[in-house]
Parts: sequence; C-alpha cells; structure tokens
Amino acid sequence: MLFRRKPIVTEKRILLQNVNWQKLEELLHELGPERQIQLTYDRGKLEMMTPLAEHDRCNRLIESLLLVIADEAGYDLASPGKVLLSQPELGQAIQPTACYYLDKLPPGSQCLEVSLLRVAPPDLAVDVLIQEGSMKRLGLFDTLRIPEVWQYTTTVGENALKGQLTIWQWTEQGYVSSDRSPTFPFLPISKVVEFLSESESVGLAKALTLLRSWAKEAIG
Repeated sequence: MLFRRKPIVTEKRILLQNVNWQKLEELLHELGPERQIQLTYDRGKLEMMTPLAEHDRCNRLIESLLLVIADEAGYDLASPGKVLLSQPELGQAIQPTACYYLDKLPPGSQCLEVSLLRVAPPDLAVDVLIQEGSMKRLGLFDTLRIPEVWQYTTTVGENALKGQLTIWQWTEQGYVSSDRSPTFPFLPISKVVEFLSESESVGLAKALTLLRSWAKEAIG
C-alpha cells in the first residue's frame, strides 16, 4: 500500500490579468467592507488571496502587542480596518493584513480604498504571510512609501507562532531591514518573537502583563 503525502495547506490565490482600475474598484465595492479576500494590484494584474485562520491569529496577537507598546509610549494607535492602500496614477494598490496610524485616523482613511494621493500613508503596516505570492508585496509597499512594514512569515498549524519577523524601514533608496521598530525604537524584534511564544506558553493575558511591565522599564 502506498502512502501519499498530505497536501500542504496554504492560502487560496487567484491571479487575474488585464484588470483595469475601474474593474478593481467595482470588485472592491462588490466585496464590501467585511470582505475576507485580500487584494493586491499592480498595473493590470490582480491577485486575490483568501487568508487562513493563522493569518487572523498572528495578526490579532501582533495587534495586542502594538496596542500595549503604543499605550506605554504615549500614542493612541488607530487602525482604519481592512483598507486597500492605493496610488491610482501608478496603477498600484495593496491591502496589508493590518495598518495603523499613531494618533487619530486622518479624514478619508476609513474607506474601502484609501488613495495615498489624498490621505497620508499609515505609520505602520503589518503583513502576515504563509507563502510568497506571485506579486512582490514589499515592492508595492515601497511604491506607497509606508514608513514601517512588519512582515511575519509563518506556517500553517501548531508552529504558526514560531514564524520569522522582518521589520522594514522605508528610505529614499528603498526598504532596509532593522533589528528594532523605527516607530518604537525601544522595541527589538526579539521581544516581539518572545511575546508571541509567551502568548502560547503562558496565555495571552499573562503575556500582555509581562509585556507591559517590560515596556514600562524599557521606556523608563
């Protein structure tokens, strides 16, 4: 009897060609604000990805961390929700897993599509990846000049919280990787990874308590 390997579970992706900007906007409004599909668009190419439970789990934990860190640093972190960040004149747009402004949301940021011609880009974007898609997402974030991008690359299943985090800082020459958050310079990557691990080993409530205690001491 032959045993077949179980297929690798990953995101469902659909890549469409020759999609003009009008069709993109029509699709965006048809899907609505509660859409589950994540959109990436680059000059006629549209990738639609259906996230897995691991995306949501990792994103919620990272958001919990960011809210505590921002609070201790004196910021009122605000998220516009599921938005498509766009540069219509360049024909490019990307929907991060989540994005945040340090203070209150700017006018026009709580829309299905946020044109960065009219609205300031978010201060920080989070991109949870199970696998690299056919479109280079970091290049699109670069075009949109998002100041800081956290890319968390992980796997499906019990090792979802043992992924790899890369923090990218935007410069005029493109993104450079950093070992700590440019927005919160006291926060190293190692602490984020430690928090994700602790949230599983000791529980989220305890991990958040430990994180807040650490942040108070780190900020001074």
